[in-house]
Amino acid sequence: MININVIKKWLTAILCLCCAVSFNVWAQNDPANTLAQKELPTIGMYQIILEGMPGTGGLSYHLEFETNGKVLIEKKFNGRDESEIHQWTLEGQNITIHPLDGSAIKDFDKASLTIIDEENIQVNLNVPGESLQILEKDMEFKLLRWHSFIAKLHIFLTLIVLILLNELFRRFKWSGFVFFIGLSIVLSIFVWPYQGVVYWFKWAKIYSVVLASVFFLLMRFTKVHEYKAAKMFCVFFLAGNIAEAVTQDFGMGFTPNILNGVAGVLSILTCYYGWKGIKADDSEQKDMIWPQMTVLWIIAYDVWNFVYVYLNFPASASAQLMVILAATIPALFIKKGTWLQARAYTLAIWFMFYFTFTQFYERNLWIFPRDESLTYPLAVLSLILNVMCVIQLVRFYQVKKANKANAQAAIT
Repeated sequence: MININVIKKWLTAILCLCCAVSFNVWAQNDPANTLAQKELPTIGMYQIILEGMPGTGGLSYHLEFETNGKVLIEKKFNGRDESEIHQWTLEGQNITIHPLDGSAIKDFDKASLTIIDEENIQVNLNVPGESLQILEKDMEFKLLRWHSFIAKLHIFLTLIVLILLNELFRRFKWSGFVFFIGLSIVLSIFVWPYQGVVYWFKWAKIYSVVLASVFFLLMRFTKVHEYKAAKMFCVFFLAGNIAEAVTQDFGMGFTPNILNGVAGVLSILTCYYGWKGIKADDSEQKDMIWPQMTVLWIIAYDVWNFVYVYLNFPASASAQLMVILAATIPALFIKKGTWLQARAYTLAIWFMFYFTFTQFYERNLWIFPRDESLTYPLAVLSLILNVMCVIQLVRFYQVKKANKANAQAAIT
């Protein structure tokens, strides 16, 4: 059985090294990891990822305390990024972040910050949650110390481990059943309810992808794949996951979100091509394959999905790009036609990791910058690629119609 303690050290995020945001390299100096002068012992970077109000996307704070009494505060929420430098002072174990006249970030103006240890700062914002678009449950939280090297290693290993586990589940029949059924049941009872995850959407997501992974195992190793309804379920699973994200994009209402939302609609309209060919192949691994799913559609989906996360949940963008690539790389270079199978497996693995090691994940995220110089080009690229998928689908049907006409003409 997979050692879950090993997974703890591995699963979650690297993006900047791979693609997409590579055109805007994030230059971030590593924080000092040692205690500074006696009067200011909390030098370093701290961050926290919060859920935000429903429909507003994710919310994150990233704070860098300096020995000169300055603190850089970065806030990402509701499609916006804000960054300001405030003053901070220390009395005993209590930190005060002083208000700044005319500031956009007022979240910490009345906050109580207490040092627990070098790695954690307890925060109480002491204002109504609605005023900051934060759920009331998140008005008290811990700022978690951020270590640059660990976070980037964590991101890089996410890709590697997801690919390796996907290959494990491909090659050893019972490994998938043990992981997605046995382990998920144990974690559902003894771990997940106690990790502080309350947003219903995340709970719906983890169980939907785990159940889909189990269903795909049945598609591979039983005769379920012979039924048309089972093949249709595969399409509905894919289309439903896209539709959930499209709803979020349109709900945000910003121009890049709208463009990407339209791209998502086009992805739904084109995702079904060749669905009748879904089957378990005759290989030793009994892979569930979708032979007619095109490389163009996979790439268009990947770009659309990354843009969706980047626009709505930027703190998770690096991790999610690795999850996306972990399905695409095997489908293009290891076993063609297995993208949907790999997508379900890798997404389920990642969600299980997140629900099991929530604080470790949030402490070690590599948060990307987000600005209009990236959001608009990425959204336009997503739309263009999905328009190309529509054009490709139309041409497929034109060729099919022409071939049918030629065949009938030959008979007559």
